Amino acid sequence: MPGGLTRRYARGRRRAIRAPCRVVGVALAGAVVCAALTLGAGGCSLTNELVTSAPRPLPEGRRPFGTFRRVHGVGVLSLRGSPYERGRAHGRLLARGVLEMVDTVCGSNLLLGRRSDYQRVILPMVARFRFTDAEEAELRGILDGVRSALGDKAVLERIGRPLTLDDLKAYNTAGDWYRQACSTFAAWGGRTRDGHVWVGRNFDFLPARAFLAHQMIVVHRPRAGTKAWASVSAPGMIGCITGINADGVFASVHDVFLPLRPLEQGYVPRLLVLRRLLERCTADDLQRQALPILEASTQMFDNNILLAAPVGDGTTPALVFEYNGDRRKDKGVTVRRPADNEDYYGREMIACTNHFRKRRRPTVNPLNYRYPLIGRVLKTKTDRGEKVAFDLAYRTMAAVRLPITVHTVIADLNALEFWYAPGGFLVPPGRDDFVKLPIKAWLTSP
Repeated sequence: MPGGLTRRYARGRRRAIRAPCRVVGVALAGAVVCAALTLGAGGCSLTNELVTSAPRPLPEGRRPFGTFRRVHGVGVLSLRGSPYERGRAHGRLLARGVLEMVDTVCGSNLLLGRRSDYQRVILPMVARFRFTDAEEAELRGILDGVRSALGDKAVLERIGRPLTLDDLKAYNTAGDWYRQACSTFAAWGGRTRDGHVWVGRNFDFLPARAFLAHQMIVVHRPRAGTKAWASVSAPGMIGCITGINADGVFASVHDVFLPLRPLEQGYVPRLLVLRRLLERCTADDLQRQALPILEASTQMFDNNILLAAPVGDGTTPALVFEYNGDRRKDKGVTVRRPADNEDYYGREMIACTNHFRKRRRPTVNPLNYRYPLIGRVLKTKTDRGEKVAFDLAYRTMAAVRLPITVHTVIADLNALEFWYAPGGFLVPPGRDDFVKLPIKAWLTSP
């Protein structure tokens, strides 16, 4: 393991709680990394990524319906206007980044067993997904923006042909045909500073230099019928990975490692499901608002969604939706509440990683160690009187980060305070990587 990675891992681990299960966690994390380095995705090696140079940073710029700038070193894309206008500004400003991301995700063997699988398996599968008219328009706008910026050079190098709308659709369904490992918790009430709702989130993904170089915050200004929202994202992506809206509603996605069921038609890309939640949900009765959206959105993979908000109506501030396309149980969506928690979580915290706990009995998986570790870190510290705020949230997420953790987010949802830390190549985020971003101003200013 490189010296820099070793030092950063040691620093984070020393600051985390020293619980017996922590030793197991470190060993398992190391095993995961070794497997990733030797096997890669679908049995492929990551050797190419190890020797690939990071792409150049994207330049700042301004268009009639969007701006791209750097705030504390973090790329921030702000969009407004109609879906097509937003998309065109996105594509025009970040044209090179869009090509590099689509080429990395769809044209390399980083996520696929073989490069030929993209044309042979993935592209035909795109027809099984449905996009709304607004989503289609935004993707067409991105395509037209890229073509306007690059002309005949709008070519996917690895795939060896010009970028198409189907490529953008495939890229925006990568969350459905490629799996990742992630962790999120929410805490509130007597466990937190001022009783606010706090969240901590690790996004774990195989180390792709283009993604690491181009991670950014995308801010969508409100339009008729939707709320302002922001997400950690990448060029060409229109969905949500880790996001928050103007009312303080927070959403994050997590894979559940279960076999794929027989393929159907009419899937909704799951990162777009999160977007729809953030565009529509207010800070009250999350279950009432989310269930109709989730039940109407058939999923290809089993997954968990953690939804949290500073609710003001006495309902639960955070829920986990254990969610798949099997409608034989709970119309495809089982709601896990704090009342379903194990004793080491109590009733003012909830978390999820990569397995169902209520919809189906948890399967044996080495990565499942993160779930009890999060609960034991939080409960041990808060039982001793420490309140969850940035420091304890950071130490908790540091305890369960992996070398493939590509970003960590910590947020106070009541105050709309938002900290973001990007990771490096096989180097997870450390304390010094965090920047506090003015999300409240971006989402609530006129």
